[in-house]
Amino acid sequence: MTEIYEFPREWYQFLKLSFQLRSASQVSPRPWAGGNSIYGPHVQLWMPKLTASQIVGDGWQARDAFFSRLGGQAGLLRVSDPSRVAPQYNIEQIATAETFSDGERFSDGTGFVSGLLPPTAHLIASADRGSNAIQIGGLLASTSRALRRGDLLEIRPNGIATAVPHLYQVMVDGSTNSAGSSGVEIRPRLRRAVAAGDMVVLSYPTSVFHLIDDSQGEIEIDAPYLANHGFSLIEAIENA
Repeated sequence: MTEIYEFPREWYQFLKLSFQLRSASQVSPRPWAGGNSIYGPHVQLWMPKLTASQIVGDGWQARDAFFSRLGGQAGLLRVSDPSRVAPQYNIEQIATAETFSDGERFSDGTGFVSGLLPPTAHLIASADRGSNAIQIGGLLASTSRALRRGDLLEIRPNGIATAVPHLYQVMVDGSTNSAGSSGVEIRPRLRRAVAAGDMVVLSYPTSVFHLIDDSQGEIEIDAPYLANHGFSLIEAIENA
């Protein structure tokens, strides 16, 4: 089995990025009516494009070694969407962090935050491959819009990250009940069947990717101290 290399979180610094769920369908032309006829199979997969922040001085050598170790398209890497590493609910709560009762904050100027969604939750029901809905437990109780349209989550069967891409996007805002559970509509549809108790990752959810070609990740040096690089990926759905 091909080893999967984790893209280091300390490198999640990008000038620009695109991390979209792209769709592809088989089509055939309609010469008399115009346009195309759409038929299966229909596939959705993540295809990120990432342009890293410029590296000043040393530091580029480690990234160069990472991509060399990956071995081009043959290798697999695991990475999150750097723009969506936490649920929108948590980001909103952190932005309006509570202060102490006297209005004071910590010495670094920050407040404390309570009542955040946990970094991981769990499934409370099984679901078949191809399903577009899952049931999640272990969230905050009785919370409006706890998970929101556009949030990302990752499923880890038995709590283990596998080579199967399991990154999903929330389609509709979902509130929780008094037990901290919520039904969630997702895309893409489930890549594999899942079971009650499987982990749901909300903080830094990841998927598994290939480089789109062997030239990705190339480091360009602007002498004497500046290094630039970027890379494009395609989800490794052949593992599903």
